[in-house]
This record gives sequence, C-alpha cells and structure tokens, in this order.
Amino acid sequence: MEGGALCLELLTPRGWSSAYSVESVIMQFTASVVKGHGRVSKTLGKSKSFSKKTAEEAFQNLVRTHDKYGWVTPPLTDG
Repeated sequence: MEGGALCLELLTPRGWSSAYSVESVIMQFTASVVKGHGRVSKTLGKSKSFSKKTAEEAFQNLVRTHDKYGWVTPPLTDG
C-alpha cells in the first residue's frame, strides 16, 4: 500500500476501549507486526506527499473494507 497502513481493529472506533493502556496498544502492535511479517517498504524514486487528509481517507477506506469482510488474518497459505 502506498503511504503505509496498519490494520488493527483496536484502532477503530468499534474496537477501541478506554481501558487500553499505552503498553497494551504497543504490545498488540508488536504482535501484529511479528505475526504478519511486517516490513518497511523501501521505495525508489521520488516519494509522494502524504497529508493528514490522505491518511484519514485511507484509514476510513480500510475500516469500510474490514467492516465488510471482517478482521480476520488469512492463513499464511493464502499468501
């Protein structure tokens, strides 16, 4: 994905709880990156600007996609 994305249901309005601590959010993030084989994509050439508005639009698109299809992690055999 261009601009980057982090898909964690706990970061959405439906998944968020005021009971979460900073530590628990960081632990969930770390577990998701490790389990999902997260990586930083190195792009070549000129990078595009990525505004707050673009980030918010991308976030809303991802939330709609996950609301429609669910928040499941596909098996590794699915690619």
